[in-house]
Order: sequence, then C-alpha cells, then structure tokens
Amino acid sequence: MVRRSIKEELKAINNVDKSIITELVNISLACAKLKKIDVEEENGIFPLRTNLNLFIYGQISSTKSTLLKQISKSSNCKKPFTDMTYPALIGSVDKTTRQLIVGASWECRNSLLLLDEFDFGKKNKDDIRALLQLIEGGEYNKKLASFSAPMEDIDDDLSFNFKNGEFNINTRFSLIIATMKYPYRSQSMELQALASRSICLPWYPTHEDILELSKGYSLFEFKDKTPKKLEHTIKKKDWEKIIKFVSSTKSPNLLRMAGDCVRIFIIEGKHREDLYKLVLEQGSRSFG
Repeated sequence: MVRRSIKEELKAINNVDKSIITELVNISLACAKLKKIDVEEENGIFPLRTNLNLFIYGQISSTKSTLLKQISKSSNCKKPFTDMTYPALIGSVDKTTRQLIVGASWECRNSLLLLDEFDFGKKNKDDIRALLQLIEGGEYNKKLASFSAPMEDIDDDLSFNFKNGEFNINTRFSLIIATMKYPYRSQSMELQALASRSICLPWYPTHEDILELSKGYSLFEFKDKTPKKLEHTIKKKDWEKIIKFVSSTKSPNLLRMAGDCVRIFIIEGKHREDLYKLVLEQGSRSFG
C-alpha cells in the first residue's frame, strides 16, 4: 500500500467542530483540578493520571493562537507560553539578583498550561522530556549549579520546594498545545511522545467561524465543569465498558485512550460515546 503524503492526509482529515473542541477544553481544565483517580480492574485497584491533554494542530493563520488567547482570557488561566524553555517550565535562579524565578509548571497548577507553536527541535529535547515527566506524574526533581535562598510553597496536596540548589516539584495541570506541526508523520520522538499522551485535534475553522470572529464573537465558550468530588474510583463495570469500546483498535496507545475516556466519564458524569469515538479515531492513527 502506498503511504499518502502529509498534504493528502490533511485533506482526508474529518475536521472537528469547534463546539466539540470547546467541550474538550472545558473537560481538560476540570481534569486539572482532580486529585486522584483509581480504577477497579480485575486484578486490583490501580491509579490513573488525572490530566487530560490536548494537541491541537492546523495550518498557518488558522486562528490557533487566537483560540489559546481566548481560552486563557475566558477561563482565567495563565497566558499562552510561546517559548517554553526548561528554566521557564521548571524554574531558575536569576544570575544577577540570585532570586528564585518560579516556573510555569507551578504557576499553572490546577489549571491549563497553554503552549503556542512550541519548538520541537533537537535543542528542546530536555525541555520536552521534563514536560513529559510532569504530565505523567506531576513530580519533578532537579539539582542546579546555581543557589538561591530556600523557598517552599504549599497548595493543599501540591508543593514547590527549592533548597540547596535543588527543585522538588509536585504539581498538576492539563497541557494544551497548538501548533502547525502535524503529529502523525513527525520524526521527533519527543513530539510523538507528547502527541501520544494527548487527544490530537485538527483545527481548521470554517469560513463561517472566521466571519463570526470578525464580528467580535469568540471561538471558545468557557463552562465550569469542575466536579464536586476531586477524588474518584471508577467501578469495574464502567472500566470494562470503556475497555470494550476502545478494544476494537490495535493501537499500542489503547490504554492511554481508555484513560482519556475515563477522564471524560468523570467530568461528564456519564459515558459520552460520541467523545469516546473521537478519542478512538484520533488515537488509532499511527505516529512516525
């Protein structure tokens, strides 16, 4: 079988309506506030990460940056980051004042970390690896050569600590990336890793969407979906239903797709098979 070019693949993509993306962004923000998810499986109870990450891709001038800015403004999140360096993500010590500069991984706790046109080049590999570790477990430890006065900030069950030149971070956030990079044919292992831990969404606004934007209407409508309970245990019957739904795919990403469906189920309070189908469609595509 002849593999299609990226251009041909993009033409074949079924665009995702902006109302669905709005729903998923609101779900993603609500997930960023969750403290714990346990799943009842056949052989015991196992933990699941709480954050729901989105990887939004589209062509140049497709209003991706505008979308992120409107998400930030409407939901009271931090403004989108355009240059997410390692120090900006984790934290750093100012060379002149020796003052500690807190990183985005802590500033964006219980919220969204928005990345606009992130550079997935080779020089950013360490940045992406740190980001991957943070979205997988929320914990990060790093020793620096620079020193500053000790600092500790505690927010309920989360903490940011700097002592003796070492960062100890326990945070949580959901990641939303908007980029022109097509995730499925990239040779960057780091980009593939980020995309495989996210729901990948094509962003190609319609002519009508652009006209609405020109009239001052927003591409995004915030809705607070924060659940009353922030710790959840998924019953075995609900986990089995989700596994049955995603088991039709042969993708090695099957369990991550099931995890995304669990997070949607928690926030929506019911099985949303329409959103599960979207997760399955995008997650079943091969990377590399």
